[in-house]
Amino acid sequence: MPQSRSPDPAAPWPAWPLRLLALAYFTMGTGTLAVVGALPPIAASLSLPPSAVALMVSAFAATFAVAAPVVQMVAGHLPRRTLLLAGLGILGASTLLSAGVASYPLLLILRIISGVGAACVGPVVSALGSTLVPPQRQGRALAIVFSGMTMASVVGLPLSAWLGEQIGWRPMFVGLGVWTWGVALAVALGVKDRGRGHALGLGQLATVLRRPGVAGGVALMVCQMAGLFTTITLINPLLRDRFGADTAQTSLALMVLGLSGLAGNYLARWLADLWSADRLVALSLGGLTVMFLTMAGAPARLWAALALLVLWALANDLFMPSQQRRMVELAPEVRGLVLALNSSALYVGMAAGSFAAGAIEPLAGVGTLPLVSAGFMAAGLGLLAATRRRGATAGAPGAEASATRAIQPPAVCPAAR
Repeated sequence: MPQSRSPDPAAPWPAWPLRLLALAYFTMGTGTLAVVGALPPIAASLSLPPSAVALMVSAFAATFAVAAPVVQMVAGHLPRRTLLLAGLGILGASTLLSAGVASYPLLLILRIISGVGAACVGPVVSALGSTLVPPQRQGRALAIVFSGMTMASVVGLPLSAWLGEQIGWRPMFVGLGVWTWGVALAVALGVKDRGRGHALGLGQLATVLRRPGVAGGVALMVCQMAGLFTTITLINPLLRDRFGADTAQTSLALMVLGLSGLAGNYLARWLADLWSADRLVALSLGGLTVMFLTMAGAPARLWAALALLVLWALANDLFMPSQQRRMVELAPEVRGLVLALNSSALYVGMAAGSFAAGAIEPLAGVGTLPLVSAGFMAAGLGLLAATRRRGATAGAPGAEASATRAIQPPAVCPAAR
């Protein structure tokens, strides 16, 4: 099956299509985080303990992690825009249906279905965005697309929490479902790309993972997200117990983290045109390692926490689009699959980091979590160095051509492109 041709470098910059894809990412991210924001009213209305509502978050994440590569293997031959619209449609429908159920098992099932819809959105949005621009501008395009996820954490999460308290979680879910369908309509009208990837079997998936750097890149993503979530899972008690922040100061600190993330996204767009993806990933992981080590020994003052959170956000938002760009560059002809694997790794890392936080905090205290996070980030740096060396050794002319042929789709008539 064909993929889209690389755009002409002289073609106009596709500003509106990229913004619409960022909006789709924002919608998916807000749908992911809505249950987190509305956890108290959901638990109260269904007479559930918070742990039961948290299970819905875990079920969504686990479904996404499994479904993202499966969707690419089964439906990767479909036009990317069609797959994106289907994902938004599923996400909108399951969110609307969630607003009307009175049973926890049904709500859990609908969150699992939402995870399938999100798995059709996240990797496809990034893959589609990278095909709208020439290769040398992919870093900037991916940073724009990923800004939607940044906005979901800055705006979507607190907005869903506020609406859940003010109007109730059910009307909030209705609004989110209608919004999701509205975004699907906007994408249908504003993104005209008809490019597609191709479906792959398990054998071809194994071949892709054997490509120099791909498996290491997936493992690197797990390490980075595990490092983040080891600390951010318990960021509220960390700010309170380690830095003496009260409730209002904790809210301020989280707002600083979110707003600094926007600045980090703009920094990523600018540096993407100047530096390689490998260099940006190394800079981000190095910055996060230093930041977490400093957090473990910094003065117990609010100003120190705020300064560290600014560095955290800048380094993290430099990482995400650079990592996506790096994965695309490792296997551009199967970009949908490698981005799906990257997204799966992201959710596996979330689960691993959250588990580490819950296991370590009772034994060693919340103040030790940044040290564990620094260890995960340092492991990511080690993986980056190892995969770069392996990529350089495997870069002989015959090796890369052979690997590419192993996953090459069948030839098609040029008229079908």
